[in-house]
Amino acid sequence: MSDRRAGFGPAALAAAALVLASCGFQLRGDPAVGLKTLSLAAVGPSGVATEIRHILAAGPTKVVADPKNAEAQLTILSETPEKTVFTVTGTGRVYEFQLRLVVRFQVTVPGREEPVIAPAEAAATRLITYSEAAPTAKEVEEQLLYRDMQADLARRILRQIAAAKQQGM
Repeated sequence: MSDRRAGFGPAALAAAALVLASCGFQLRGDPAVGLKTLSLAAVGPSGVATEIRHILAAGPTKVVADPKNAEAQLTILSETPEKTVFTVTGTGRVYEFQLRLVVRFQVTVPGREEPVIAPAEAAATRLITYSEAAPTAKEVEEQLLYRDMQADLARRILRQIAAAKQQGM
């Protein structure tokens, strides 16, 4: 009986790969922004801006310091982390917190008065359980979740820039 299962696994895996390939499924990967140069500015300290720089360093789009030398300018207007109580136990103790990261941004093109992407907001949310027994571990987990949200929002913003470029930025 175990001999049948061993032979079925690779065949099922190959069939699943064939089905996914034939339907056009493709892993997301790093976004192709479609720009040769991009200027990136942030009003204050921004982990999302740092993550965008990191993502673009691996691709064909170069981040330039001078907006005049860039095809477009991405400005991170604000980055606001929020932490609120999400669930309370019957005894009144906090069980879960909701972590939220909100980023406001806009994209402009030199020579145009109106922004290509008017000031927009992107948000990411995560839940984290609370433990009085391990507050330091939960603090580290919270920081990891915020970094994950920054990476998620950076990719989302780059996809919006790519979509604007395809529509004739």
